[in-house]
Amino acid sequence: MLVNKSYEINSCDDFELDIKRESKLEFKVCFDDEKEIEALLFVIPGLGHDTNENYREHLAQFSANEFNVAVVSVSYHCIGNRPQTGAKLELDYIDKLIWKESCKAVGFEIDVEKLTSFEAMCKNLEALNSFLQSRYTDLNLSITFCPTKNEYQNFGIMQALDILNALLFVRKNPPFKIAGGGLAFILLGSSHGGYLAHLCAKIAPWLVDGVIDNSGYAKFLWRLVGAGKELDFIKYPSAPNSTLFSNIRICFFDKTFWTINKKSPYFFSPARNQIRYILEPNHLKIQAQYPKPFYVSYHSLYDDEIAPADDKKELYRLLKHLEFDVKFILISNESQLDGKFIKSLSHGMDMSIKTLICKEVPPMLEKIQKKALQNSLKIKKTISYPCEDLLYVFSEKKDQIHLQIKEKND
Repeated sequence: MLVNKSYEINSCDDFELDIKRESKLEFKVCFDDEKEIEALLFVIPGLGHDTNENYREHLAQFSANEFNVAVVSVSYHCIGNRPQTGAKLELDYIDKLIWKESCKAVGFEIDVEKLTSFEAMCKNLEALNSFLQSRYTDLNLSITFCPTKNEYQNFGIMQALDILNALLFVRKNPPFKIAGGGLAFILLGSSHGGYLAHLCAKIAPWLVDGVIDNSGYAKFLWRLVGAGKELDFIKYPSAPNSTLFSNIRICFFDKTFWTINKKSPYFFSPARNQIRYILEPNHLKIQAQYPKPFYVSYHSLYDDEIAPADDKKELYRLLKHLEFDVKFILISNESQLDGKFIKSLSHGMDMSIKTLICKEVPPMLEKIQKKALQNSLKIKKTISYPCEDLLYVFSEKKDQIHLQIKEKND
């Protein structure tokens, strides 16, 4: 019988910005209690439709029913950062300044301090749009996504730590019977979810046995961090612009504490950027000294903006050069579209994740099981990555992954 269990645990604080976390980490485990479980399969949602709770539950139940796996679905830090996942729309101090000065420039009177709800914003936007129509002019404004649980966009690191901490919790407290060969750990995701799967393998290569990816980025889009508003709010929005109003373009941004102000302790420095890159050659060489996960990735040649295919090709070339076992499938023409598994050449390829699971999980699990068993007690459970002026040290302690950041001259 299929069993669904929900958990709330303490996870990581923001080690980079020294911010104490207020929220608990929530995740679910789905399994068949009549099976001996061979693997934990993490199906990691990104920023699109795959964050839908019903969709995630359907995938988990399907996979747990079809295979000897327990499926873990992690509501990682800041997963609720879009309206479809519960985020609210608000104006921060930069938004208010943009609204105030932009409206002043076209001669429209507005009191930004009264725009404390989305309803109030919409009412003023409707009036502003009519005003602009009468003057045959357009305007750009910005709005901020405020995530659920009073979270914010740290981007990548806390999210990956959450996934790994959920893994360690289930490993220590399995609610199911484990097969005699032990428990493998496979991470699968699309777009941002695929990126996080790769990042988890970078942070804790001794834990991750396999990565299955659809369209994850090797070098993430800087604008997704949320600080682009400070540089050019029209050029660097975090999400596609709104087309709700004919004469107003609304640029959406993530709530974040990261800043481009070099004097701020929250400066998103080159080191902060570097640790988040999957395609970082020196870091890949360091990772290659640890147990090597198996990698499978599908990517569209025409994925130009969100996850450029050239970056992904280079990542998998380097992984292969470093003797990782990789399978990279580049979808480059319409003849490869079958209308069921892969349906388009755009980002994500409208891929059927259910088909991806059926196609890639069984052979990967077979590879993992055939891999020579290593004595986990002899595996070093800490890894260090030099990043410009900082050293990022990830380590497994007391069934959690911890991050320590040191100055290079320490």
